[in-house]
Amino acid sequence: MRKNTLKEKLLQKKAVFGTWIMTNSLDNAEIISHSGTDFIMIDAEHGSMDLQSAGNMVSIIRGTKTTPLIRISGHEMSQIKRGLDTGVAGVMIPMINTKEEAQQAVSFCKYPPVGVRGTGAGRAVLFGADAEEFEDYYSQANEEVLVIVQIEHYKAVENIEEILSVPHIDIAFVGPYDLSTSMGLQGQLNHPEIQKSCEKVIEACQRHQVIPGIMTWEDGMQQHLDMGFKFLIGGIDGAILYNGVKKLVNDFKNFNQKEIEV
Repeated sequence: MRKNTLKEKLLQKKAVFGTWIMTNSLDNAEIISHSGTDFIMIDAEHGSMDLQSAGNMVSIIRGTKTTPLIRISGHEMSQIKRGLDTGVAGVMIPMINTKEEAQQAVSFCKYPPVGVRGTGAGRAVLFGADAEEFEDYYSQANEEVLVIVQIEHYKAVENIEEILSVPHIDIAFVGPYDLSTSMGLQGQLNHPEIQKSCEKVIEACQRHQVIPGIMTWEDGMQQHLDMGFKFLIGGIDGAILYNGVKKLVNDFKNFNQKEIEV
């Protein structure tokens, strides 16, 4: 198994940045993986992403300096193991609200004796091929694969100390939109109560040696870095494409209007 360079950066206390892919476009995965981003989060929770597309994206991304990760749609064993079998370097698990849910999720991510992840001939081990470069996957995966739990509900914030006391959690990722909605403050991302919740998560991360992460945006990056977040995700491939083309269209309309006025 290749060294997880993303995890190495995080262990060195470096901040990292990545973006989401929600479309099934392999071309988008290839383009973004050459952009200089630290990682790409393949989103198999929302949208129409299927595991075949996700696996093909992983193969493309692994040929670059960008690290492929995946967000699955739940924390059941079948979803976690199939997500990891795509060969990603880490898995994001949504809606972890209790210590028990965290313990179970971590156990599904780790091979025995640490956990109960089942061995299988997926892309992570070249579909069972007896290739020398893949034969050490099982012995190294427990150390190399990032376990990312999503903190996106007020109950998770209330239970954050217990959740992060579970060994082998690498990143606690705040989902500010869902968190604000669960608190009755939908979309008010800079509300004092939302900020207080984020600070509580960061403080707990520091105590338990877990990396704090968050969904960010252009105007929020500096704020989130200053707060202490180290794992930032911003932008969605579909929205990036739309906004880029929309700007060109608006520029054209503005220039064309000037021509008409002349």
